[in-house]
Amino acid sequence: MLATIVVKLDMNVSRAFCRLKLGAALGLLLFAASVPAQTVDTVPQAKQEVLDRVASLLSLSAFVPGIDFSKWDRFVQDQKAAIDAAKNDDDFRAAVNSALNKFGASHVVLLTPRASQVRRTGANVGVGISTQVVPEGLAIVRVIKDGAADKAGLVVGDTIVEYEGKPILTAPNMVGDEGSEMAIKVKHVEGKVEDYKLTRQKYSTLRPPELVWVDKDTAQLKIYSFERGYDRTKIVDFVRDAMKAKNLIVDLRFNGGGAVVNLQHLLGLLIPDGKPVGTFVNKSTIADYIESTGEAGTDLTAVAEWSEKKLRPIRREFTPLFTGRVAVLINKFSGSASEIAAAALHDVLGAPVFDTKSAGAVLASVIDPATNGFMLQYPIEDYVTIRGVRLEGTGVHPDIEAQDLNLRTPSAHDDAIDKAAAYFAQAKSLTTTKPRTSVGTK
Repeated sequence: MLATIVVKLDMNVSRAFCRLKLGAALGLLLFAASVPAQTVDTVPQAKQEVLDRVASLLSLSAFVPGIDFSKWDRFVQDQKAAIDAAKNDDDFRAAVNSALNKFGASHVVLLTPRASQVRRTGANVGVGISTQVVPEGLAIVRVIKDGAADKAGLVVGDTIVEYEGKPILTAPNMVGDEGSEMAIKVKHVEGKVEDYKLTRQKYSTLRPPELVWVDKDTAQLKIYSFERGYDRTKIVDFVRDAMKAKNLIVDLRFNGGGAVVNLQHLLGLLIPDGKPVGTFVNKSTIADYIESTGEAGTDLTAVAEWSEKKLRPIRREFTPLFTGRVAVLINKFSGSASEIAAAALHDVLGAPVFDTKSAGAVLASVIDPATNGFMLQYPIEDYVTIRGVRLEGTGVHPDIEAQDLNLRTPSAHDDAIDKAAAYFAQAKSLTTTKPRTSVGTK
C-alpha cells in the first residue's frame, strides 16, 4: 500500500489528513526502498508488542462517530492465523490491516518500519517509477526525474512484462537496497521490447506543485499533495502569476490529502474574509453539545451546526487573493484534505467541480509509534462541510462528469480540462452561478 502521510513534526503529533487505501486502489507501486532490518522475523516478541500498542491507542484515543473500537480484540482474533503465519513486516502489516479494515473507516492503518522511514525522510530507494497492474504486466504511470528509470529512457506508457527473468502475473516485490540491481523486460509504447538492468538509487518521493497555462485566460494549478510536497512559497508565486488569468482550474486529482494547515493556506489564497468552510467534530465537541442542548449527539450535522469551532482559510498579509473564476478537478484518488478543499471552493465560491467522484475518505487522523519501528495511523475527528455534508463515506460528487485522465497515455486528451475551459467560455460569472445544494449528493 502506498500511503501519503504527514503527521509528526519535531516529535510532536499534529493533526493531519492522509491518503488511505488510495494507493492500493490505484494499484500504484513505488519501486522502493532502502529497507531497515525486518522486525517480526528477528524479534520474537515484536508482533505481540505491536498488537498491544495498537489496542491501547484505539481504545484510548481513536474516534469515529458510530464506530466501536472495543471490537478490536475480536477482529484480531479473526485474523490470528494470518498474523501468526506472517514471516516478515509486510505480511504482518497486511494481516493487521485486514483486521483494522473491519472497522469500515478510513485512516486506520498500520505502517511498517520501512513505510515509516519513507514518511519521515520524504526519500526512498528504487528505480524511480510508479506502476499500475495491467493484463500485460506493470504499466509505468509515473517516472521520477533523474531516477534510474528516467536515465535509462523509460517513459510513462511503457509496460514492464518481466522481472528478474519471470513473467509478471501478480505485482512482484521489487524492494532492494541502494546500489543493488534489478533486471526487467520492457515493452515500449511503440511496441519494441528491450531488456534493462537498473541500479536502485535514492530519490525524493515529494511531488511539487505545477502551474500550467491552458489558454491565455485560463491557468491550471496542479497540487499533488497537502503534505511535505506542498510548497507554500511556490503556491503563492503560482497564484500571484495566475492573477493575470481570468480563470483558475485547481487540479486536485490524485491528491490523497495532507496537513490541515496546508489546506487552510491554499483556501486563504482563494476564499476571501476567512469565511468558514466546515467543522471538525470530535469526542469533546459531542460531549459539549450533549451537555449544552440535552440532545443525544447522534446527529452529526446538528452537532456541526451548533459548534462555533469552524475550519477557516488562513490568509497571510501580502499574499495574493485570486479574484477570478475558479473550477476544481477531482477524481476517485482525491482524498481527505483535497475533498475538503473541493467542497469548500464549491460551497463558498460556487466553483463547479469536474471529473469523477472523490474517495470519500475524510477523517482527521494522527500517527503514533506502535513499537518496534511500526506506526499506527488512526482517526480522532470527523468532518462536516459548511452545507452539512459528512464527506467520510460520501465523497464529493462532480457537477460535470468527465472521462478520467489515463495515466498510461500522458499525451491523451484531458476531458476534464476541456470541459472546465468550455464552462469558463460559456459562463458569465461563477459567482452568479447557483451552486449545488450539496456536493455530497448526485
